[in-house]
Amino acid sequence: MNDPEAVNWKTRLVRGLPADRHFDIDFWQEQGDEAIFQAAWEMIELAEEVKHGRKPTFQRSVTQLRNAKPGSSETLARARPAKV
Repeated sequence: MNDPEAVNWKTRLVRGLPADRHFDIDFWQEQGDEAIFQAAWEMIELAEEVKHGRKPTFQRSVTQLRNAKPGSSETLARARPAKV
């Protein structure tokens, strides 16, 4: 997809009233799941770099896993906030 010749541009011009979302929805539906996920992840990375100056990391906050008895109100995992 890095080949400029292979890029298919899609544009529109809107005058007056704010544009509706149909164009955007149609565009992203054409892209498929992988492209949507990739674009979302790029936005997450950018937001984390702007806000904290680093790449995003996963929180490792689950401290214990155990089986709950059927019908009980026990939780399957107890988590504490991650120490940063």
